[in-house]
Amino acid sequence: MRIRVVFLTVAAMLLLTNPSFAAEGLDITLTDDSVIRDGDNYDDVFVYGDDTVVNVTGGTIGKLWSRDSSTIHISGGRITYAQSHDRSTINVTGGIVTKPSILDTGGTINISGGTCWNVDVGAGVLNISGGRITGMGISVPAPGGVVNVHGHGFEYYPFPGRSDGRLKGYWRDDTAFSIDFLRDAYQAVVLHEILTGSAPVADAGEDRTIIAPTPMAVQVTLDGSASIDADGDPLAYEWTWTLNGGTFKAYGPEPTIMLPVGKHTFELVVSDGIADSKADHVVITVQTLDQRINAIRAEKLQLIDAIDGVLETGRQVATVLGGLLASGNLGNLPRDDVVAAREAILSSIQHHEQAQKSLQASIENLDDAILLTASTAETTEPKVPDKK
Repeated sequence: MRIRVVFLTVAAMLLLTNPSFAAEGLDITLTDDSVIRDGDNYDDVFVYGDDTVVNVTGGTIGKLWSRDSSTIHISGGRITYAQSHDRSTINVTGGIVTKPSILDTGGTINISGGTCWNVDVGAGVLNISGGRITGMGISVPAPGGVVNVHGHGFEYYPFPGRSDGRLKGYWRDDTAFSIDFLRDAYQAVVLHEILTGSAPVADAGEDRTIIAPTPMAVQVTLDGSASIDADGDPLAYEWTWTLNGGTFKAYGPEPTIMLPVGKHTFELVVSDGIADSKADHVVITVQTLDQRINAIRAEKLQLIDAIDGVLETGRQVATVLGGLLASGNLGNLPRDDVVAAREAILSSIQHHEQAQKSLQASIENLDDAILLTASTAETTEPKVPDKK
């Protein structure tokens, strides 16, 4: 008996240190990110940890227990029983799960593929957007349980005196489904009607200018995080841009790339796996320090020109008001009001003249800064993603 215990202990250690080791009929506890694949065979798998992620791509599992705030992705294999405890999440996109179950209020099971038998929601949340629910169907034995069904063309058929009934409809990809609900389970259902053919919306972010400390390439992070999908489906992001005659691509909501000095236009298209969005564009301008200072100088010169126009108008108004006061021909205007108006205009002129002098002084300071920061270094070729 002692030899068997030692053997099991050593075997378990091998499993934890060698993910490719094919186990048979053992219990295992996982606290780090792991993969269970074809050829693995476990009686019980316990997953702990707030950030632990376990991917089940194949193999056979008797009972799968997800605890704490861990996440389990099931895309293959066969599992007799899978239960979400605490605040954990189980995502089913493939494989066969004979009885998915949620024990606690914070537990969540998301089913978008695969085959699931006899789903026990308990007091947790079940989200269904695909796959096949078979066997006895869905039960919700505890108060507070919620079943969110995302699809379209829903039709519900009650079964008086037996179970609650049967819900029929279509998933997002127009695959037909039929789900049975045990007694009192359908009252926990929330139907989310998907508009077929609706595409996600890409948002590439706002145009912006980035200062490069040197004329070399600068690191830039693109931002497509504001892109949305009305159905809440996960999105795939594809960024496209040209540089030096070549076309380049990057992927993900916030990829980081290297850009040389210049004006660059990026195109973002997002996809929910069924439909692509219309392209959205963002312009990112990379400037050197002296380029940016020159741009600020040009903006200040424009302000001086604008102030010139304001001063000219103000002086014209002050002259007219002065003429009225000198002639005494004020019409129905009280003299005190005309005097006050002229004084206000003259005060405004003084402020604008002072602002113009301050702007001119700041431009002279910028001229000094341009001399200090101007660089004759040539722009070098940056590191860029592989051309697609």
